[in-house]
Amino acid sequence: MSKVIQKKNHWITKVNDCLVIRGACGVLNVDLCGGAEHGEFAYIGQVREDAVVYQDGKLCEGELLLEVEGLPVSGLPLYDILNVIKFCKDPVRLKTVRQAGSLEFSPGFDMKPA
Repeated sequence: MSKVIQKKNHWITKVNDCLVIRGACGVLNVDLCGGAEHGEFAYIGQVREDAVVYQDGKLCEGELLLEVEGLPVSGLPLYDILNVIKFCKDPVRLKTVRQAGSLEFSPGFDMKPA
């Protein structure tokens, strides 16, 4: 008798590819937060929906920034990511993924080294 294998959802299926065009002032109208200098991955902050111009896709606040124009930016400081964006031509391709919930450890799990 064969078993039914349930396919688990992998985060790669939830990757968002978005093309954003700079506004009249030359900005994307999307705040970026975090970065390696803060011990975090870069993520999407406030999205000014009234000002941001999408060519394709859409960004949501809190999504992790994976790539800018195909360049992996995970683990880079925010100032480096902003420099990459600064020298990109319009539209700027951003690849993001929605953050998962926090990890919960069982009460008996000890994080201290043995």
